[in-house]
Amino acid sequence: MNEESHVWKPIQDLPAVWSDLANPQIEALMTAWHEQAKQLRGKHSYTEFLTRLRRQWAIETGILERLYALSDGATKTLIEKGLDAAFIGHEDTDRNPTEVVVMIQDQHAAIEGLYQFISGQRPLGTSYIKELHRTLTEHQIHYHARDTLGQEVLRTLPRGEWKKLPNNVEGPGDFKFEFCPPEHVDLEMEHLLQTHHIHEKWDVPPYVEAAWFHHAFTLVHPFTDGNGRVARCLATLVFLKHDWFPLVVTRSDRDEYIAALRQADKGDLRRLIGLFITLQGRAIREAFSLSEELVYEHIAIGNILDAVKGRFSRLRQERETYKQQVLVTADALQSHVADRLKQVAEEVTTAIASEGDGFKSYSTNAARNAYNAGYNYIQTVWCAKALGYFANLEVYQAWADLTILTGTRTEILFTFHGMGKGSTGVIACSAMYYTKQPSESGEAMISEVVPLSEEPFTLTHREDPTLVERRFRQWVNDRIILGLDHWRKAVGA
Repeated sequence: MNEESHVWKPIQDLPAVWSDLANPQIEALMTAWHEQAKQLRGKHSYTEFLTRLRRQWAIETGILERLYALSDGATKTLIEKGLDAAFIGHEDTDRNPTEVVVMIQDQHAAIEGLYQFISGQRPLGTSYIKELHRTLTEHQIHYHARDTLGQEVLRTLPRGEWKKLPNNVEGPGDFKFEFCPPEHVDLEMEHLLQTHHIHEKWDVPPYVEAAWFHHAFTLVHPFTDGNGRVARCLATLVFLKHDWFPLVVTRSDRDEYIAALRQADKGDLRRLIGLFITLQGRAIREAFSLSEELVYEHIAIGNILDAVKGRFSRLRQERETYKQQVLVTADALQSHVADRLKQVAEEVTTAIASEGDGFKSYSTNAARNAYNAGYNYIQTVWCAKALGYFANLEVYQAWADLTILTGTRTEILFTFHGMGKGSTGVIACSAMYYTKQPSESGEAMISEVVPLSEEPFTLTHREDPTLVERRFRQWVNDRIILGLDHWRKAVGA
């Protein structure tokens, strides 16, 4: 057998040291969001945000399974305006638009059903999992299979029933990925659910449990087809029970998603857990960036209540005190990165000074409240937009920069700012790389701003400053190395 082949074995539990898989940063970020969400729940913009998130989930879960293709433009329209075939042109998809929307609506019904399931406080059992499968595949008539001669054929899909035949995956050579044999599915599914319920009593973090539950279910592969969609439903169910966001895995996440699952096949869940954390972080950043008017509306209501009840005022003051503490922590991080870039600038200058006239490197920075703290506004906004969140420069502004002059002006910039509209208690640091060239007017023209991480570094008022600084030091070093590597490649070294 090829080493990539997989031999089925009964479900494996989480490692005994599963607590080592915990991520305090995402938990602190989610706690900060829950505090903010109390002000927003019930308002139209917040409800619309969750509605769009569920539509996106419904669309992308089918694209991941290659049930249909859908252009980015049509996807955006469906998310914003509703799941209607009228919004899809024939050039936007590889199937009849009506058929595509019907399948998406089935998937949307499934995720809507998850919310109802939680509100009904039903115990999770095999009957509900079969019900999920029936909902997801309501209008899927066939599935692709291979006959005994290896020819691809279409067969009728049994909905809501465990598989009767093996559904292993075979590939070139002697590659074979074995899922649970049909005769063991009943026992394995009961084992899966029993173990999941034990994890709930242990208070396993939702991102750890979602990754384990999702992957263990896919190894059983209890249905003839549609297992991936059900797995993402179950992972989403774990998150929703903890008041987190649905697990939205998009087409752009597919390669990392598959790679993380393959690593999990080898007994290592860390990459899959990391992906789920990244996806939750993405949703949190989008949520923090809800409309400014919405936040102000709630602040106004809060102020009225504060005037009526002094206790509300005291609680608000306590929260603001906590949020001020995060600014002090951010000051310390800005000071650290400024010192670190000064050291790097000296090293770079030593390395390149003799290579050309005027070749040198230097660092500059601006702490909070400095006269030049507002510099680098454009780069900050561009980078935040690329990473999918709103950079709030009214809450906090500071930065530190490394400049390298070798004929071309190269900059590696770290900017600190608030995340989201209003006072959220979350500070973000984004790192980016770009070059500057003089224009005909004499002003420097900024090249494309390249983020040096897939997501910003975040800190909240709920985190221990010492632990935050420890995380930040490693993060900064990794970003500097990546930025210098971009520069190395640009100069052809």
